[in-house]
Amino acid sequence: MKNKDYLLNITELKSILNQQTKENLVGLLTECYKNNEKIKELISAKYAGNDAVKQILEDYKIKIQNVFFPDRLSGKLMLSEARKAIHNFKKLCNDEELILDLMLFYVETGVEATNTYGDLYEEFYSSIEKMYWSVIEAINKYKDSRIFSVLSKRLKAVVDDTGGIGWGFHDNLANMYHEIKWLEIGDIEADTDELGKIKEYISGIFAKRADIPELKDKPINEIVSGVINADEVFLKKMDNQHRSYSNDEEIDFIGKKTNFDYQLIELILWQRYCYEMENDYWEYPEGECENCRGGKLYIKEVPGKDYADKIICKKCGAEFIRE
Repeated sequence: MKNKDYLLNITELKSILNQQTKENLVGLLTECYKNNEKIKELISAKYAGNDAVKQILEDYKIKIQNVFFPDRLSGKLMLSEARKAIHNFKKLCNDEELILDLMLFYVETGVEATNTYGDLYEEFYSSIEKMYWSVIEAINKYKDSRIFSVLSKRLKAVVDDTGGIGWGFHDNLANMYHEIKWLEIGDIEADTDELGKIKEYISGIFAKRADIPELKDKPINEIVSGVINADEVFLKKMDNQHRSYSNDEEIDFIGKKTNFDYQLIELILWQRYCYEMENDYWEYPEGECENCRGGKLYIKEVPGKDYADKIICKKCGAEFIRE
């Protein structure tokens, strides 16, 4: 016989059970409960309440812990057993938060293992990365940020705890982390002193202007802060992905984060660029000053004009047309 055809199929089982008395069914379930650990977990998870489910979760964490830290380490770790524990827990529980808790525990324990044992093998790191990415994908499917707020510190700690590990492990996890759509300025590494100066500069400029209707009778500082914070998150994402981007992509990302309109965001980003030009961030790469033969050239704002810049020599003040 193939595929254990001698066993009852579901249709046959239902037919037989429908013919049994209540006492027989209770007796059968009780017998199954006593003799099968999986059935015991399944029934307890379904009928014993949330506390029982959480305790079952802890039991499965112990199973995963024992895979990564066996009594005696010899050869490769049996990661398939740890993944099997997650698979089995999913059969018992439909609480997405608890499932993600266990999946992230797999990642955390894997990171702890490589930090304990030293450099491991490529398949090990690949397995941890795949599980971490599965967590990120699940979080991104949520319609609100609640699930991210629950796991945010642990998700970031995984990245922080892998610095210096080989196989591109840290970089891959960092790139995945920055794919979380719920990231805010507090979730990334940012120069808060510099951002504070940028926000103060832009707010000061706007406070002197009466030609921006979008800012009339609105909290300028809050608007500027919201845009700059969202922009910093976007730039960090792009930096980690090592990719170029368009102004439209940048503004679209900020718009989704802040719900501000395109023109206002564009103007605030322009003023951020002006701050950078004023502080000599943008050295012009096309040679030296033709006038004094040696001064460095910088891109500078054209005073009184939005979205206009020029080339100026820092040494002699000569201006040039930007090619």
